[in-house]
Amino acid sequence: MNPNSMKDKMERLPEGLLLKNGSVVDGETGEVSRQDVWVVGGRIARVAPQIEEACAERVVDCTDRVVTAGFIDSHVHIESSMVLPEAFGCAVLPHGTTTVIADPHEVVNVAGAEGLRRFLQEARRAPISVFTVIPSCVPATRLDTNGAGHFTADQMREFVDLPDVVGLGEVMSFGDVVALEPEMMAKLELFRGRPIDGHTAGMPDEMLDAYVGQGISNDHECYDAKGVLLRYAKGMNIYIREGSAARNGHDLLACIKEHGLDCARFAFCTDDKHLATIAREGHISYLVRMALQMGFSWGEVARMASYNPCQYYHLEGRGNVREGYVADLVVLDEQADEISLVLKEGRPAEEVLQAHGRGEVLTMDNSVRFRTLQPEDIELKPEARHLAIRLLEGQLLTEPLPLKEDEWQGLNRLATIERYGKNGHIALCPLAGYGIRGGAVATSVSHDSHNVVCAGDNAVDMAVACNRLRELGGGYVIASEGRVVGEFALPFYGLMSPVDMQDAIEGIARIEHQAHEMGVSRGIDPFITLSFVALPVIPTLRLLDTGLYHVLDGKFY
Repeated sequence: MNPNSMKDKMERLPEGLLLKNGSVVDGETGEVSRQDVWVVGGRIARVAPQIEEACAERVVDCTDRVVTAGFIDSHVHIESSMVLPEAFGCAVLPHGTTTVIADPHEVVNVAGAEGLRRFLQEARRAPISVFTVIPSCVPATRLDTNGAGHFTADQMREFVDLPDVVGLGEVMSFGDVVALEPEMMAKLELFRGRPIDGHTAGMPDEMLDAYVGQGISNDHECYDAKGVLLRYAKGMNIYIREGSAARNGHDLLACIKEHGLDCARFAFCTDDKHLATIAREGHISYLVRMALQMGFSWGEVARMASYNPCQYYHLEGRGNVREGYVADLVVLDEQADEISLVLKEGRPAEEVLQAHGRGEVLTMDNSVRFRTLQPEDIELKPEARHLAIRLLEGQLLTEPLPLKEDEWQGLNRLATIERYGKNGHIALCPLAGYGIRGGAVATSVSHDSHNVVCAGDNAVDMAVACNRLRELGGGYVIASEGRVVGEFALPFYGLMSPVDMQDAIEGIARIEHQAHEMGVSRGIDPFITLSFVALPVIPTLRLLDTGLYHVLDGKFY
């Protein structure tokens, strides 16, 4: 039979889905043109100006609509959504996110290699594509106490060649890189020639050349134009981050515009974003709208939101509207205010999500094992009353705030409690900029070692909140007047809940609202902000279970 006759016959057979008359965006060339897109068997079968409707079982009129590739989150800790990967995927898919690059750094800090194995299993159940980078810095530093101890290069080897593992996760221990520390060098060598993610918060500029020279190719920690321009000049790819606590999108996009930088060097990410925030404003779609409002073309936006991440992580056949590519597609209006259709491997999101309801009941051993706390355990000693951590709205950065005499009494107090039952450490300091009154908030989500962090205005409620966390196996707790008034359990590693997306959204939104009603500043996320106050790799002042630590000075107070 003539091959052309066979081809003609196949095209006459109704099959798949046809997107008609849309403005199709090519993320590589930046071109936008009126095209039809024919989807068959989870792939894009053809992109052409005119495809006969008889070729498809279903036709969707995309007149006055943009058709672009599914959005990709280039760097996300799924654990920060507070749910397992399946529920996370259910939350972000309707917003157009079809693929994420996940760094399960948090799970591995709590549970090591066994935690990573289980995370990968759970990720494969998700309705989106989850590609994983292997955590590089567990523990993040030697300054505090985590659950897993050291996750070594030898332990990593079993994961390196898995098909859904695409690189090495964010390298926070920049001092070890510059000093050529042997264990860090062994990890970098395992991934030589593959993507290695960066994390340069707090790193002196003079270290950047040595850091980049070890093959570290990107950074998601830029928060101003100076940081962008320096890393851009060194050849790094820069991830524009807009999460729940760290909101750097506008300033970084403005820098690209002002300096005429090449969009091929940028991608979008959330890093850490709660489901409640996603429900209110979207996911990567939020950055897409922001960029369009700031005057970026659809070609530039598609490049950053979809095409570039696939190039960076060698995800062939993804991230663009091209024949033969995976049919992860988004149909939406010109301003990205309304998403009409999301396709995941050629299937409408609604259809995909129907297969991801409540499944088997999952259980997990309790990883929160500190002793029962008494109010006297959380009293500020005189020597701890002279220096406070000051939170900054919209930033993960903090500032030291020197205090005089009794100024500490007008502030909240902050506690970090070692949660794994290893040493019983409790550290305390004053906290400015949080604002809770008449109670306390406690969380077992505390990057990166995930000890318990509690903020409050009195020791009784702080002890009540922390003790309830232990009973729950982790989560969020609010206490007031000596009793628990709000809680959301996170029994999976003290980080994630097994509930479905909607229950999680409602539970998180409810407890966030409670915290704000008790005085927590409206300009910060009451829980994600607390989850970073014990992270000793972001300036300036952090409260570890081992004490109050100045990141830039490298010393405890």
